[in-house]
Amino acid sequence: MDRSRLTSLLGIVLLTVLAADATVSAADSEGCLNCHQYRGLARIGEDGKTISRFYVDPSYYNQGLGPHARLKCTDCHSLAEVEVFPHHKVSPVDCGKACHIESGNKLEVRFSHQPVKDMVKRSVHGGESLTKSNKLLGSPLRDDQATCLLCHDEPSFVRSDASFAKQQAPIGRCNVCHDEQLPRNTRFAYWHVHARSAPARSHQDLVKVCGLCHNNAKIQQEFNLPNAVSSYLASFHGKATLLGSTDTAGCLDCHVSQSQNVHQMLAKDKPAASTHPDKLSDTCRTPTCHPTAGQRISTAAIHLNLPTDRGVEFLIACIFVLLIVFTFGPSLLLTALKMIQIIVGRTEESHQHHLHVAKQLQAHPVAGKKLIRFTYHQRWQHWFLVITFATLVLTGFPIKFADRRWAAWLIGEFGGLPNARLMHRWAGGLLIIGFFYHMIYVLWSILKTRKTTHKSWFRVVWDLPMLVRPADGKEMLDLLLYVLFLKKVRPAGERFNPEEKFEYLGVFWGTFVLGVTGTLMWANAWTSRYIPGRILTIAMLVHTFEAFLALLHVGIVHMATVILAPGVFPISPAMFTGKTPAEELVEGHGEMLLEIAKETQGTLATETHPHA
Repeated sequence: MDRSRLTSLLGIVLLTVLAADATVSAADSEGCLNCHQYRGLARIGEDGKTISRFYVDPSYYNQGLGPHARLKCTDCHSLAEVEVFPHHKVSPVDCGKACHIESGNKLEVRFSHQPVKDMVKRSVHGGESLTKSNKLLGSPLRDDQATCLLCHDEPSFVRSDASFAKQQAPIGRCNVCHDEQLPRNTRFAYWHVHARSAPARSHQDLVKVCGLCHNNAKIQQEFNLPNAVSSYLASFHGKATLLGSTDTAGCLDCHVSQSQNVHQMLAKDKPAASTHPDKLSDTCRTPTCHPTAGQRISTAAIHLNLPTDRGVEFLIACIFVLLIVFTFGPSLLLTALKMIQIIVGRTEESHQHHLHVAKQLQAHPVAGKKLIRFTYHQRWQHWFLVITFATLVLTGFPIKFADRRWAAWLIGEFGGLPNARLMHRWAGGLLIIGFFYHMIYVLWSILKTRKTTHKSWFRVVWDLPMLVRPADGKEMLDLLLYVLFLKKVRPAGERFNPEEKFEYLGVFWGTFVLGVTGTLMWANAWTSRYIPGRILTIAMLVHTFEAFLALLHVGIVHMATVILAPGVFPISPAMFTGKTPAEELVEGHGEMLLEIAKETQGTLATETHPHA
């Protein structure tokens, strides 16, 4: 390449660089960005472990994205320390230092964060609390650094690629008047208002900021504080925050009133505090939270800690733990013992004969119809229950386990938390409708039976096939003795054996409890006008524990019975066709086989009894 062409090329490159830096130079008259605009500008500390980063995003200045864009670097940093290269050791920035901000009319306006520092001194974080917290945290800040950095841990002029620097401000029509007729820096004014009308941090980031101190055991002990972060994340609002919700209440939504500056946060015993008992109800009922709720909603627990509070909520939790142990525990044990019977291959001598008789009865034109244990109507109700229950599990349990990765993924598959909540509520409403429909169905069956048999009301109800009777308890005991190898003969079951009756009772009870508690929480704006908000906390606990108990029974015990049992594997056809496999009839419904054999075969009645 000849010298003239090389000179031309270098000239073009130089002009390009100068053009690119024209805007920056206008804002950065001191030329600091000549070096600090490079992302890799950093230095390893004297200890060889720490890395100091000195990158400053030029777009912050180019697009006037905030108040610091109108400041010179030496408005915050000492000129004597940075005017030479390499710089001298730079002193920490004093956030209360007065700055000279250049306004749109080229006049400088003095500004200082000193009022903010004064607010902090008068707040719950005032005095020596931040200094002590810094030491208890291991002194992440030097003694001469501003304690503001415990919360403001990232300078506002360091922007990521996803920053609002790339957003387009609709300032074109504003400049029609304000550009010449009414001179004003509309770009800065727009971004200044925009940045302060939206939260500076997301709820998740804010929890991390507050958690720096409020989740620290040493700080909690020093200031006699509860672990507010863990109790918040365990609450309804906290779980929504973990799942990325922006509509739920964050730390500042409750601890700072809408008319206050966040630096004015007060302790709850101060009359002006938003969390003071006299003002808490209004804090909850702001237009962005629960505007139509009753005053009593403020008594609902936001920072509930069951192990330490030891109130009625703790008692309810203990009751449900015992309920899980003494209901699911025996069911799980019985299922495991039955599996052992299968593993060791234990069968009775007459098993094959009875299995042959069961198959004969199924092939019989009359007996086969009588062996159908579930009518079409009952199967339809069952599948309605399956669909609503599955929807409730898939949309509800991710909220309960919001801190798990799978929960966030599943909520995302439903299109976000609002969609998942909506589906959960509609599925709950359908479950309640199905419950009342089933009650009408049972009442209709009672009326129909009494009309055809002319039995007394008591006898008709007593003879309901799914009603648990004292004999069922004895049969369950006999079954337990059998699977423990303490009894040689397996007890015979009726059309519905005791295990199925207890499962039905659990579904009946669980649907009622989940329906009532779910409705109370769903209609919290209405219920909080008439009942204390603490009832909503209790309803949430009961709803959670009862749902967990239901999932344990259905997901383990019931699935093992209708899917994993050898007699029905890979799945029982009873709820598809109404026909129960012969193996299952022999094992669990011997009395039913005997009755049908008596009605259709007479002389084979004795032979047909599986345990005669």
